[in-house]
Amino acid sequence: MKKQLFIVGLISLFTIGFIACDQKVKEEQTEEKPYISLEKMSIESLEAEIKKREEVLNSDQSGIDSKGAASLMEAYFVYAVRFPNRANSADRMFKAAELAMSLNHTIQAIKYFTKVYDEYPDYEKRPYAMFLRAFVLENQAQEYTQAKEVYEEFIRLYPGHSMADDAKYSIENMGKSPEELIREFERKDSIRAAQEAS
Repeated sequence: MKKQLFIVGLISLFTIGFIACDQKVKEEQTEEKPYISLEKMSIESLEAEIKKREEVLNSDQSGIDSKGAASLMEAYFVYAVRFPNRANSADRMFKAAELAMSLNHTIQAIKYFTKVYDEYPDYEKRPYAMFLRAFVLENQAQEYTQAKEVYEEFIRLYPGHSMADDAKYSIENMGKSPEELIREFERKDSIRAAQEAS
């Protein structure tokens, strides 16, 4: 009996020692890599973090990883806000807006596209930011009055832009259901066919 108690005691001591050592290793590991918020990272660290998040998102073959996309969106946004005068800040804000739009984060998408348009007057994708803001207002927020105003402003400012016809089409068909659009296409096709036949 004493031998069994000795073995049980030895096993208990070994288990407690193993757990204590394992806990100490985990504590040391967490102490080595403290969490640093994006807002406090240096530009080099933030760029490395963005690259890491892009790689994680791009390596996921199972479809869209919404958590990874949201994480990357946050990093892009923080970078653009903290370093607005960097050459790639406008592009990162635009990418944040695109991710917000794809994730149906409507308020953020509108905010980010607005920031791109308002704060980066020389950015090559500035007109797209305006168009996409109207698109989100129309299709995600269903704020048709605001969307129409932005589309009209887009057409006025960028009449020769490749998206100008899309803006006109959106204004004409705003708020229509898919069934209504199909019926309208069918009606126009039948009119066109009748005109060609005569």
